[in-house]
Amino acid sequence: MKKIYIGLVVLLTTASVNAQQFNEEAVKELADQVCECIQTKGDIETKEKAEMELGSCMLQAYSNNQKYFDDKGINFLDANNAEKLGEQVGIKLAGSCPESIPLFMLFADDIEEEMELEEENLVITGKIVKVEDDKFKSFEIKDEDGRRRKVLWLTYVDNDELLEDAVKGKTTYVFTAMELDIYDPRIGEYRNMLVLDRVDTK
Repeated sequence: MKKIYIGLVVLLTTASVNAQQFNEEAVKELADQVCECIQTKGDIETKEKAEMELGSCMLQAYSNNQKYFDDKGINFLDANNAEKLGEQVGIKLAGSCPESIPLFMLFADDIEEEMELEEENLVITGKIVKVEDDKFKSFEIKDEDGRRRKVLWLTYVDNDELLEDAVKGKTTYVFTAMELDIYDPRIGEYRNMLVLDRVDTK
């Protein structure tokens, strides 16, 4: 249980570091009000109910003092801000609101799955230096330390529109690859190979 809770904080923190940063004072004020709201909700026994109540508490807290939050650059009604804001409020709640712990524990399965995926995936920051078209297309990626890795393109790739520029080899991208055991008919056995999963800008 403790491992899962720590995992949640790590995941939220990682997401927040990569996202827009809101005014810290306002985020704390919002989190404090959400915490007070949560305490009035009684027992919450499902993940769906937890999502609904957390969202309801955030909206209520925002609406109670909308001008203050808007002046601080926080507009909860802006769809582009809502998810990022929720992540940062979640960090505050995880660290200062014991009442939020049972709610976050309802997300345990999702957290464990995401942690396992993070452990299995390999993230390579570098440039594509070679493209091969055999039975399957593959890319040779040179990372920032000079190490070269071959990555296969076998399945749907998130942000695959970035590949058109990435294959030119002039721009550094962040490539996420899955380690999979794939049958190689040339040697008649399975090999551990990297399969491209997503591409992101650096």
